[in-house]
Amino acid sequence: MCDMKTLKGGIAAGVAMLIVSFLVNMIVMAVAPYDVLSLGGMRSATDPLMMLFLLYPLVLGLVFAHVYNYVGKTLKGTAMDKGKEYGVLMWLAYTVPSAFVVLTSMDYPMAFTVQQAVGGLAMMLVGGFVIAKMME
Repeated sequence: MCDMKTLKGGIAAGVAMLIVSFLVNMIVMAVAPYDVLSLGGMRSATDPLMMLFLLYPLVLGLVFAHVYNYVGKTLKGTAMDKGKEYGVLMWLAYTVPSAFVVLTSMDYPMAFTVQQAVGGLAMMLVGGFVIAKMME
């Protein structure tokens, strides 16, 4: 079911997650800098397809909002409680396996994996809060 509430919640969560992603990235780069564009498999920064990278949190927000229509009914408590629980569930289901695969199979800097895990948790929590608040 994709109604206007789901669409608005997904877009708002996507924008919030994009902002959090930038903030976490700035913090990690200040502590343990690395050049993400030099990692194997990354496109050049001048490649027009790299602009689509900015759509990732928006797409994620829309998908998470749609899934919340089903999962949110099983969560208990206030919108903040539901958002926290939903964010942690999404982090466990999405970010942790992804970070594990990168850590165990790729020769990327540890800061990349830390950014993925910690930034992913921050993104998922914020996205969960926004979605739960807007869809309750």
